[in-house]
Amino acid sequence: MSARNVEAIPDPVVGGDEAGGYQQLASLILSTQDLPAMPHVASKVLELSGDPNTSADQLHQVISDDQAMTARILKIANSAMYACSRQVKTLTEAIVMLGFDSIRSLVVTSAARSLYSTGNSRMGLKERLLWEHSVGSAFACRLLVLERFPQLAEEAFLAGLMHDIGKLLLNLQVPAKFDEIVQIVYNENRHFCETEHELLGFDHTNVGAMLVAKWNLPPLLEQIIADHHNPAAFNLEAPLLLYLDVANNLCKKLGIGFVDFPELDMSALLSNQLLGIDDAMLDEVAGKLQHTLETEMDIFI
Repeated sequence: MSARNVEAIPDPVVGGDEAGGYQQLASLILSTQDLPAMPHVASKVLELSGDPNTSADQLHQVISDDQAMTARILKIANSAMYACSRQVKTLTEAIVMLGFDSIRSLVVTSAARSLYSTGNSRMGLKERLLWEHSVGSAFACRLLVLERFPQLAEEAFLAGLMHDIGKLLLNLQVPAKFDEIVQIVYNENRHFCETEHELLGFDHTNVGAMLVAKWNLPPLLEQIIADHHNPAAFNLEAPLLLYLDVANNLCKKLGIGFVDFPELDMSALLSNQLLGIDDAMLDEVAGKLQHTLETEMDIFI
């Protein structure tokens, strides 16, 4: 289903409720009117960063209007993720040293982070676990692609960060249903997508792809989010999707987020079989990932 076609709401799968209830729920969640809009400053920054005629001064002028976003960008710019040769002290230095693509990633991070706050601006346990898994997947995906496809580093980070955003939106819009899904998944060892389809008639990949479309992020990112649980789409012509699957599963193996699956065999993943990432590389990425999250996760909270 293309998330840019808001008419394309999937047919409900009838379970314990009436079919009409599923269709109503699908309409509620998969309507662009009910999806949160990207904050104005972030939206303007994305527009400017995609324009080759934009100057660093123009970006600075827009971002500096949002003090919280400016502070978060400076913190992340000085994190191990970017490993700058010297401390980044000002927003202008961050824009010049990191480049527009990286600034775009940090702005989307700030915008996505705002969705994880509960009413008092603090995260509950459920939201924190979702956010930690998203940040961990973003780090892991970025680290994995750097060896062969460094030009995809920022796209990889965004893919990891946004891949499960649909779960958050389900939690925000229909918390009772989402709680029921979580209970079934963990009490019965079921897959999220399977359970979501049974209870809702669609899954978090559909919802997440629609949010990415509403936020005018690249269509490639939308497609990756829509397909990240679809092995039929896994092939070497879509390397970012493969790296996301490896990163997502690595986080599950390390217990980053809801799922703690230490016995997961990474070599058995179709995505990893296609990419051929060796154990040494996975161990190296896992070590960097765990160290970064242990020492710098507070930057993202």
